Amino acid sequence: MIMMINLPKQTKSQKIGISAADLVSSVFAQFCNVIPVPQDRDLGIDFICEIMQNEYPTGKLFNIQCKGKEKIKVKNNLIIVPIKVTTLNYWLLQTNPTFLIIADHQNSIFYWSFPQDFLRSLNKNWQKQKNVIIRVPIQNSFEKNINSLPTQLFSIINSHSSVTPKNGDYLSTLTLSKAIDKAINSGLSLLSSPFHRPFQYIGMSIADAEKVVRETSNKVGNIIIESEEAYMLLEAEGNFISYVDVELKKTAPWSQVRPFDSEAILGALSINPSEVELVRKQTHFHTYYDHKRKLKIGVSCLYEGAPLSVGFSTKYYGA
Repeated sequence: MIMMINLPKQTKSQKIGISAADLVSSVFAQFCNVIPVPQDRDLGIDFICEIMQNEYPTGKLFNIQCKGKEKIKVKNNLIIVPIKVTTLNYWLLQTNPTFLIIADHQNSIFYWSFPQDFLRSLNKNWQKQKNVIIRVPIQNSFEKNINSLPTQLFSIINSHSSVTPKNGDYLSTLTLSKAIDKAINSGLSLLSSPFHRPFQYIGMSIADAEKVVRETSNKVGNIIIESEEAYMLLEAEGNFISYVDVELKKTAPWSQVRPFDSEAILGALSINPSEVELVRKQTHFHTYYDHKRKLKIGVSCLYEGAPLSVGFSTKYYGA
């Protein structure tokens, strides 16, 4: 028997990590062109993926960082994952969205999170930490037998917009955190899914929208989602969502002669004011254009005593 000494060992965590990466890659390769990042160039991203439509590339890119777990620990319907601040900063630099995917190797279930929006909602003091806790909701999950990109991931990829860094100081260019601060200071809550960035539903089929928001459409194809904080209408035209309206209940009753800060309202929906252009401002109605998505966005008090609401539509964009 030959004694092996002074040789490197592959640790159990390395084995799990490699296996998880292979598993994630094999799942996404069914509907994406998956490009592994070589280990010597891996700064916090394992794969760069391009969505494929049949055999053709779409040009829609996203990044994946995967973490393998032999046993998933869940607390309050969340999986807690500490991530280094240096890695998070690297994700924020990316022009394409970066997803954190937790692979439950034992059960072949994958849990995902989109940390970038969460990070932009935090006070910048997190930059002084070594690690930040990322919370991965267990409802954000899929299994290995899927044959298309999960609808909510696809929506985020479609709707994601990055801010170009100036002189390398990319954090100072982000105005979303300021808008969120305004929302909180105004007594509003930061709305989570499905109210998060609601323009994502424009153009989505009724069937796909039902899956994302987990509600059933009514007889005319409209979908209504309501919580203690908000009321959202997804209005259909044909088989697709053509208009979205979100009412922020806490703002009622408002007056049409009472001014409001529309940036705070956008912040409550995790919409960065730098993504849109304010084109008209009346006391009761602020009109924005989203030039990237060709949307008209109206933040308004529609009648005396109404809550403040935000409407999204492709109609009348640029009019």
